[in-house]
Amino acid sequence: MKSSLKLWLLPLVALVLLAAPAALALAQNVKPIAVVSIASIKETLADIGYITKAAGWEDAGKSAAFFASALTTGFDKERPLGAYVVPKDGDFPAVGFIPIEPNGLSTILKVHKEQLGEPKDAGNGILEVGTDRTVFIKEQGTWVFVAESKESLTNLPQDPGALLGTLPTKYNVAGKLMIQNIPEDLRKMVISEIKLGMERFLNSPAAQRGNIDRDQAQNLTKIYSANIEKLITESDELYIGAGIDPTAKHAVIDIGFSAKEGTSLAKQMASQTDVKTNFAGFLLPEAAVTMNAAGKVSKEDIEQIGPVMKSMREQWAKQLDDAPNIPADKREAIKGLLNQFVDVLEKTIAAGRTDGGMAVVLLPKSVSFIAGGMIVDGPAVEKILKSAVDLGQGHRDFPQVQLNAGMLGDLKLHKLTAPIPDEEARQVLGDKLEIIFAVGANRFLVSGGKDAEGLLKKVLDASAAAPEKSVPPMQMNIAALPILKFYRSVDDNPLVAGLITSLEQSGNDRITILSEAGARSSTTRIEVQEGVIRAIGEGVKAAGVGRRR
Repeated sequence: MKSSLKLWLLPLVALVLLAAPAALALAQNVKPIAVVSIASIKETLADIGYITKAAGWEDAGKSAAFFASALTTGFDKERPLGAYVVPKDGDFPAVGFIPIEPNGLSTILKVHKEQLGEPKDAGNGILEVGTDRTVFIKEQGTWVFVAESKESLTNLPQDPGALLGTLPTKYNVAGKLMIQNIPEDLRKMVISEIKLGMERFLNSPAAQRGNIDRDQAQNLTKIYSANIEKLITESDELYIGAGIDPTAKHAVIDIGFSAKEGTSLAKQMASQTDVKTNFAGFLLPEAAVTMNAAGKVSKEDIEQIGPVMKSMREQWAKQLDDAPNIPADKREAIKGLLNQFVDVLEKTIAAGRTDGGMAVVLLPKSVSFIAGGMIVDGPAVEKILKSAVDLGQGHRDFPQVQLNAGMLGDLKLHKLTAPIPDEEARQVLGDKLEIIFAVGANRFLVSGGKDAEGLLKKVLDASAAAPEKSVPPMQMNIAALPILKFYRSVDDNPLVAGLITSLEQSGNDRITILSEAGARSSTTRIEVQEGVIRAIGEGVKAAGVGRRR
């Protein structure tokens, strides 16, 4: 059916069907297993107006709002729209619902008569509408319900908007999957299919050609299968929502996940609510990119790390043996280095805590970067560095390395320098590439670029000023303005100059990714500030003008 009404409903139906696979149910459950929410038309159009104005496309936004308002004549524009899925007769039918004004249905049928055709009475107050393809609609109270079969339009909720909870107030568009409302038999079937799929792969020609260690692969398969089964069994809800907030001047995408109360999964998630870092210095306000991640490793994860690390060792060893460009007399030494590295990594994870981060500082014709974090065996890392230097000595392209080049607090510094043949690269990295390895008893950092040592000191000083700082499990910040200014310093593009001017006037130039933990939940938010939206709009317009010229 080609109709404006269907254009509004099909995305709802499609989103729900993607979130909840059909035709697999083995038992009935009267609770919805999935809902899709769309904020009220009034609020959505206002938010679209804001975002198009911020992007410099105000006229286009006004035109879209005018046509959308006309096409939704008869709708109650103050209430949300949505859809839900309830298992019924071994199937997962999706039912959409639209709030209507008094006499709203008759108005909708008149406005879209050319597309909807003449309604046909299907009995029990249900109408069949459409031309090429039909759907069934039913008016109940102040709502119109829509489904692909009339059997789905029975036992309808009096207030379907209540099924959406707070989603319409938080997001313009959102979807939620209630995992525990999915029939248990279906969940068991999904788990069985996943396990069977893994077994099939182990027996497949592709796996045999890869010459994998079957016993090891089976052990890893058991671990992965158990994790998937735990996830499906102990999860509660999963949702994703996209929203525009004119007051906060940003657009967001949230991905949320929660576990059943009292489960081991819930306990793991709760453990991340009290996370602290000793590397807060990575979050430099002037940097173009910053990231900090900290967390606690559960006992279950620590127990599983051994088989995973063993697999890594064997895979790397095989790749080294098969690498034609590595001399045969060097392979065992390289394997030894990799094993030492994995030992340190395994010990660090076994300590039950992760903590670290990174930063990239961009200035006109200058790049500096740093990364690092917590380790449990600094002397082992120094031993690995020394062995790597000994192994590389004599190779014509091996860089110059100065071990024990100095101290910075309790950190030993080791410096690597290498010539930079490319002229453009020298402009931003310096005459020679310099990388500093800073190793302490329980810290390891790597800094490089034009101001490697200065950046290292700045991060260490800022970290020391805020020890054991409470932080979210993960946060990442990308600042558009320093990136664009750096780009302009190496390529004087007039389009970039215009974007810089726009951001300098408006500010709010950040894209942020933030992970937050709750008592039994985790939410990851991607936030795009107004200045970035404006810059994108300016860039699109400028690019369009350039193409027309």
